[in-house]
Amino acid sequence: MAALLMGLLLILALLIASWFLRACAPVAPSTSLSMIETPAPPAPEAPPDPTPLLKASLDDAKVDGRNLSAELAALEADIKQKLAQCKPVEPPKPPEPPKPPPVAKAPPPPPPLPADRWAQKDLGMLQGCWRLGQDTQGSIGIGGRSERCAVKAGRICFGANGGGERRSTAVCPATGTITCAAPITARFGNDNTLGTTQPAVQCNPGQANWTGPPNSLTCRRVSDTLAVCRDRLNFEYEFRRE
Repeated sequence: MAALLMGLLLILALLIASWFLRACAPVAPSTSLSMIETPAPPAPEAPPDPTPLLKASLDDAKVDGRNLSAELAALEADIKQKLAQCKPVEPPKPPEPPKPPPVAKAPPPPPPLPADRWAQKDLGMLQGCWRLGQDTQGSIGIGGRSERCAVKAGRICFGANGGGERRSTAVCPATGTITCAAPITARFGNDNTLGTTQPAVQCNPGQANWTGPPNSLTCRRVSDTLAVCRDRLNFEYEFRRE
């Protein structure tokens, strides 16, 4: 009995093990295929033609472009007109340098021969030195002979009371420079003239003499700056302030 039970248990254990092994073993795929045909789907509808829409959009874009071009031209013309009406802005001028303080001008000197003082026979207006005549040529007697010399303009210097000195200079080819100086006295005459007298003097060098009365002068006023004087030989001299 014990052996029988053991045999049955062994058989039962083998059956259980065989069942587990069969459940865990991989099964080979079946190679039999069955094909089932299904009906084809309907063909899709053709897409709509975009050409008309694109053409209409292109036409609208052309119209918009023409409108924008016209607006641009109008704006440019308006800008040009406004620019023409605008004055250019001048650059700011640099600041002027400060002006120097005004310098007081000295009053002009009084005229040398005023008419009122001449009419009043005022010898004080003669004070100072005057130019008599101009440079010229003349014949001068020297030691019994005559020589052609360059005679310089004369010069008269007065004091306050009409007294003074008259000086004359000549340059001669042979004799050289001759200088003559004589005291002179001035006084006004009743005919509104100014007269001068001088004595005869000896010049330097001593061969030349300056005779007195022929060299006396009679002067008439011409303007505030000029008088004209004549000597007794009828030579005429301009009388001006130096």
